[in-house]
Order: sequence, then structure tokens, then C-alpha cells
Amino acid sequence: MKLFPKKAPHIRSDTSNKTVMGDAIVTLAALYFMAACYNGQRAIVLGLLSVGVCWAANTLCVLLRGRRANLRDFSPVVTGMIVPLMMPANIPYHVVVVADLFAILIVKQPFGGLGNNIFNPAAGGIAFAIACWPAQIFSYPLPNATLDLWGKVNTSVSSSAAYTLSIGGVPTADYTSVLLGQHPGPMGTTCVLVILACLLYLISRGTVKYQQVLPFLFTVAALNFFFPRISAEGPASAFYEVLATPALFCAAFLFNDPTTSPSRVIGKAAYGVIGGIVVFLFTRFGGYEQTTAFAILLMNALCPAIDELAEQYITKKRRMRYGRKVTIDLSGETGFDNDSGAPAEAAQNP
Repeated sequence: MKLFPKKAPHIRSDTSNKTVMGDAIVTLAALYFMAACYNGQRAIVLGLLSVGVCWAANTLCVLLRGRRANLRDFSPVVTGMIVPLMMPANIPYHVVVVADLFAILIVKQPFGGLGNNIFNPAAGGIAFAIACWPAQIFSYPLPNATLDLWGKVNTSVSSSAAYTLSIGGVPTADYTSVLLGQHPGPMGTTCVLVILACLLYLISRGTVKYQQVLPFLFTVAALNFFFPRISAEGPASAFYEVLATPALFCAAFLFNDPTTSPSRVIGKAAYGVIGGIVVFLFTRFGGYEQTTAFAILLMNALCPAIDELAEQYITKKRRMRYGRKVTIDLSGETGFDNDSGAPAEAAQNP
């Protein structure tokens, strides 16, 4: 038998980088279509620019390491599509370019590239842009506003529902407007119905694991239901905190990155619950109105520890089951009483 050594992880399924990234690209394209409907052609230009920068930076790093560029590696495309969707449509182009370069050159490639990064590149690029240009990141154009393709965009801007929640207010957008995306916010995170459809598609394809995303969303909703930070009732608080902020988008496209997620099901569930708690704490005590990207980076750092604890728990349970099985088999073969250790006939007739 001839053996072929391959680098870990060893996946025993039909899922591959091509299928996972392909599914992500299809769903993200749907969000760009909605962004173009609400914000015009500038949304498409931002996406194309971001994809081009990420692809070029990723290819350059691969070539500098003396390797051949893999044309089937669509991970920089996904990163390039996610970054602008977490920003307003009137964001200056140079902010997107810097966020892309930080994501690829600092967060991804120094750790070895595809499959080796310990932090989500898109989350890293978004967090860096928020720290450097908070005023531009958190100034959102009104839906259906006409935006110029080039030069400085002069249009009316407004704050998002996330900002209103951060100061203890109730968003003015009603439930229907939130579901349809008719409120200011990052251009790819406002249309809830489309994001939910994308999430269901990714779960049905196995690209996103429901064992991880559902505990995350449920934890965020439950904590805001019982501990609302607005004057509204618990259900309204849970609705706005999950659906009127980037939490749902991040759950679908950032929180479930297979490279930065636990491998075991029990680890994924624990990762989702802890991630929901971290997001809740960041929204309460974070310094920005949009802190989900920072929470995801922290969870990425905790992922190896959660994976290790899950592996230890599974190993312990497996050994306990094996020990019980051996005890039962030995008792059946030798005829010993399970409690006293004496022969069964002697135990019945002392």
C-alpha cells in the first residue's frame, strides 16, 4: 500500500475549500445585490475594489514564499467581499483598501495563509478600520440615497440602530423596516430576510454548522431578553439586538469560519454559547457601537482552549464507556457477582 502524506486537518467528507468558499461567494453576492438596490452602483464598486486588493495581496505573499499561486483558493475573494459589507456605502475607498491589506498582510499570511490563520482575516480588517476611522465607519447614508462613484460623497448621514441601542434608546425603525433593510447601517447587514435566507442555505449545504450558530444567536437573544439595555420590553430588546445590528450577519459569515472554529460538535456548541456571552458583554462595555468584530477576534483566540477541553471531555467519556463495557464483559465471562466480587453461586448460598 502506498501512502501519501498530507497536511492536517484530514477531512473525511465531500466538503472542500472550493465548495465552502463557493457557497459563501454565492450568498454574499445576494447581499451585494441588495446593497446595490439600496445604495446604488457604489456598493458594487466597493466590493470589486476590495476583492481585487485582497486577491493581489494574497497572491503576492504566496509568490514571495516561493510557492505557486492557487487559482482555486477563493478565500481572499470571500474576505474581500465581507469587509465592505460591514461598512457604510459612503465609506472612502482608501479605508477599504487599508482594511483589506491589514486583513491579508497582518492577520492571515504571517501565520501561513489558508487554513493556518488563528484569527478571522475579515474580522481583523474590520476591527482595524473601526479603530482608525470610527467617524467614517459609523456614519451611514439613508437608504435609497444617491451616492457618487468617485470623489467625496456628499449626502445626508444618520446613525444606525446599533448606536441608538448603545445610548439606551429605542430604534425608530419598526419591525418591518428592520426585516426589509429600510434603516441606516452597514450596507450588507441591514436586510434581515436576505441574510436569514443566506444562513439557511449555508446550513443546508453544511457550510455553516447549526450547532454553533444557533447557540450563539439564542444566547445573544436570551441575554438581551432578560437584561435589556433599552426601555422597551424584553422581546423588543432581543429583536433589535439580534436583527437590527450586525450580529446576524457576523453569525452567518464571520463566527463560523471553519479555520477558527472548534472541530467537535460539543466544542462548537460551547463556542457558540461563550461567543454569545462575549458579544453581549462587548455591547454593554465596549467603546464602539459596533463591537461584534472585536468579540469574534477574542473568541478566535479562545478557540484552541475550547477545542482542547472538548477533546478531553470526549476522551474521558469514551474511556468511561469502555471501562463499563470491559467490567460487564468480565463479569459475564467469570460469573462473579458485580458488587461483592464473589462467585455468583457463593453469593446466593453463603
